[in-house]
Amino acid sequence: MRGLMKIVHYATSLSRSAGGLYYSVSGLAQGLADLGADITVIGGADRHFAEDRAVWGDVPVRPFPFRFGRYGLDPGILRELARLKPDILHIHGIWSAASAYGRLAVARGIDVIVSSHGMLDPWILARRPRLKALHAWLFERPMLTKAHLHALNQAEREAALAYMPDLARRTFVVPNGISAADDADTAGVRSGMLYLGRLHEKKQVLELIRAWAAVPGLRKERLTIAGWGEKAYETEVAVLAASTPGVFFVGALYGEAKAAALRSAAFLVLPSLSEGLPMAVLEALQFGAIPLITAQCNLPELFAHDIALPISSDFRDFPDIATAAFAMSPTEKAERATSARAYAKRYLWTDVARQMLDHYRRIREARP
Repeated sequence: MRGLMKIVHYATSLSRSAGGLYYSVSGLAQGLADLGADITVIGGADRHFAEDRAVWGDVPVRPFPFRFGRYGLDPGILRELARLKPDILHIHGIWSAASAYGRLAVARGIDVIVSSHGMLDPWILARRPRLKALHAWLFERPMLTKAHLHALNQAEREAALAYMPDLARRTFVVPNGISAADDADTAGVRSGMLYLGRLHEKKQVLELIRAWAAVPGLRKERLTIAGWGEKAYETEVAVLAASTPGVFFVGALYGEAKAAALRSAAFLVLPSLSEGLPMAVLEALQFGAIPLITAQCNLPELFAHDIALPISSDFRDFPDIATAAFAMSPTEKAERATSARAYAKRYLWTDVARQMLDHYRRIREARP
């Protein structure tokens, strides 16, 4: 493909501050590069970038310092895009300078693919709606009139079409992925429940801790909260966890520390109000942790195949579901862990990247 199609990926942040996108964008970029695609990644570099650069592997990365907070606007990025002259610009996330770059690219005749990563979800659209309406008028809507939209699942596709029906012919679905893992990494004794991810109100971490505290039978169990977020919210989580029996806040986990947490947890819980397709759940499957997730996590296939346990986003069924989960026999837990690991193979980056590359080719071949 080199010399035939040049692909640039843009993400506002190239480090852990991007949350799940840190793993999903880097995993996709590496998967595409492994297939021989000509890939370059552009994005913002904060104080964590030097430490986190290794996650991008051998993929060429063009980091730019954060300007205007986390918005991502930098004239240097425009110059770099002009220099690279990509055939495809694939932007990850909207409601930022990413959409400005996308609008300029479509105006210049570049094929643009937008991965909204849950950012067209009704819960997200309802936040600061006037500001989003103005931003959409300036950038998102002009860009999306010609761009192709990548949805992570059918629910995200439907949300995108509800926002802009004209996207129907230019939307395709490809899930997030995970790297292959050694089955030996999943062996060992498991116990407790783990929350792993960004600490944010949409994830309902505070509500999770309160729901845990309201079930007397759970006090002998362990809930580990691992993540990071805005300082004020993170402090609230830490204080509430410290005063709640059986709940432990351990801060952000990366690399081997994160793998160890997933390897030792019997369950992963994500009571989110809004997701694209959560990387933490896919990683939990890979390590054999049984997910307890809401419908808003957009993984209905895990319910259909009895891989995950459904919980309501208002926590009304949490006492019964969590109590029943911990009451499972060791045999049932082991069988469910095995099923989770087997199911995770459906999301390997090797297959996901190949699907994405097929869509790139289709889009290029459809040009006049």
